[in-house]
Amino acid sequence: MRLLRRLDVPLLIATLATVLIGIIAIYSATYHNDSISVQNAWIKQLQFAILAFAVAIAVVYIPEKVIYSVAYLLYLFSIVSLVAVLMWGTGDATRWLRLGPVMLQPSELAKIATIIALARYLSDRNTEHINSFNSFLGALFFVLVPIALIVRQPDLGTAISFGAPFFPMLYWAGMRKFFIFLVISPLISVFCSLDPLWQQNTPYVFAVFVVGSTFLIHHFMRRLWLTISMAVVNTSAGLLTVYFLENFLHPYQKARIMTFFNPESDPLGSGWNIIQSKIAIGSGGLTGKGLLEGTQTKHQFLPAAHTDFIFSVIAEEGGFVMALIVLGLFFLLIYRALHIASMANNAFYGLTALGLAVMLTFHVFINVGMTIGVMPITGLPLPFLSSGGSSLLSNLIAIGLLLHIDTYRHEF
Repeated sequence: MRLLRRLDVPLLIATLATVLIGIIAIYSATYHNDSISVQNAWIKQLQFAILAFAVAIAVVYIPEKVIYSVAYLLYLFSIVSLVAVLMWGTGDATRWLRLGPVMLQPSELAKIATIIALARYLSDRNTEHINSFNSFLGALFFVLVPIALIVRQPDLGTAISFGAPFFPMLYWAGMRKFFIFLVISPLISVFCSLDPLWQQNTPYVFAVFVVGSTFLIHHFMRRLWLTISMAVVNTSAGLLTVYFLENFLHPYQKARIMTFFNPESDPLGSGWNIIQSKIAIGSGGLTGKGLLEGTQTKHQFLPAAHTDFIFSVIAEEGGFVMALIVLGLFFLLIYRALHIASMANNAFYGLTALGLAVMLTFHVFINVGMTIGVMPITGLPLPFLSSGGSSLLSNLIAIGLLLHIDTYRHEF
């Protein structure tokens, strides 16, 4: 009872409300579908919600220090499960493992394990050691291993999501801002080398960044070997990106990138999803068309309505008001997660809570941005709302961990 009284009530209520909205939205999105299995997606979501809430409650009551003690073991188990997917996985992209009657996507649970393991690694290093290059390489190792395995599935969108908490957690752990710029500059170089983004100006944008970053690095660090090394790394990152995009991406991945920049270039093909999503959201108006009455959803113009584009269904049938309520609930969830991170009295709990907050933020930002056309289609689910048992289980475990951290924040 003492622990029950200390639970973060706003976080718990926001989670329950979001999951409930998700089940209703999935019911509406699948109601007019001809497939019985799709029509029953909301029942499966409800069943997983009950199971996931039970697991989340169990996580809250795990004794203090246990999560810290088993962090590396959980990470190792997640890596083994990702290897098992490559060997025995099922599905079009071999992303799932069948465990009896249940299909699980290990990459969803691996996100949680990676954040916990990275939090322990960073929390074990003091301020002096956190800024060493060896510490950075060690932290990078925890992220790159699952990313490499997930890219092989292939699932590029999920792989990218593993990198989202990395730099915020490094910053929270005490790494210097300029050192973070050093390690993130190759990623900026990659961004500047994307031809569809800058069109005819790509070479100039890329050159300006390489020259400007080289000048800044030399100005602040005053080490010639570091300046030359970073200039070579940043230049190579951009050039290799261009080569990789041309020679290694799957056709559907190239189509997603090109569709993001110009959906109307193939309105009946790769641009269909995003065009229909924007129509659905825009047609919802202020108060929406009503439950089960969304035309894009009802007439099945909107693909993956109950999974990738569930936010489009909510906006079409509930309008701007319902979309705003959903975004408000997400804002409350993320705010409470960051508050828990700031209130934790030890580095491990604080880093774990921050990583989970960033993970949720990244998924919301990418998925909602995807549905309104400001982000490329990646297939990342919307937390608590998109149909998918593994995603729901992973996100509710994250909430259970946040409640656990908030409960024991003074007792570690």
